[in-house]
Amino acid sequence: MDKHDLVLAILDSNRGTVGNRTSLQKLGYFASTRTALDGVGYKDYFYGPFSKGVAIALEDLSEALLLYELVRSSPIETYSYTLTDDGREIVKEVRERCREECGVIGEIVSVCRDRCNLEPHPLACAAKSHYLMVRCEGGEDFTRAEMAEAARGFGWNLSDEEIGRGVDLVDALCLPRGRACDRHAKALA
Repeated sequence: MDKHDLVLAILDSNRGTVGNRTSLQKLGYFASTRTALDGVGYKDYFYGPFSKGVAIALEDLSEALLLYELVRSSPIETYSYTLTDDGREIVKEVRERCREECGVIGEIVSVCRDRCNLEPHPLACAAKSHYLMVRCEGGEDFTRAEMAEAARGFGWNLSDEEIGRGVDLVDALCLPRGRACDRHAKALA
């Protein structure tokens, strides 16, 4: 599955739309921990793990008229995405070709929708928490205080409550933890 397939599968799993670019990035990050993805590397960023590949895929798919990008400017600029009719046709082929990956993405989107309505802040807290568990030596066993300290090293200020909710979502998503997660280590490269 490549970055374009990933974006299309995420949108498809949420009835064809995702209301926030940050949410889409974090859903892609969670998918990268549980399935093999090509061209989707994640780096630390202000809002948590960020993939330039996913950002490029959004631009490409929008330019190809496979998804519609809506920009709202009040009070801050936000982007939402919806599959076009042509995008829905392409997704059918992605579902056939990437059946297993689409199933995993569907599970991830469903859990996140049920737990936090795909709101960007809780998704970002969970992605940051998981990123720390994977990137930091011993991170899978961090206490909340240790996680908060490690987060500051990435420029993130996570409260005890945000860490708790983030870890709860990580657990609900059954994301692999620790540096031993080889597939995910490659996705972070």
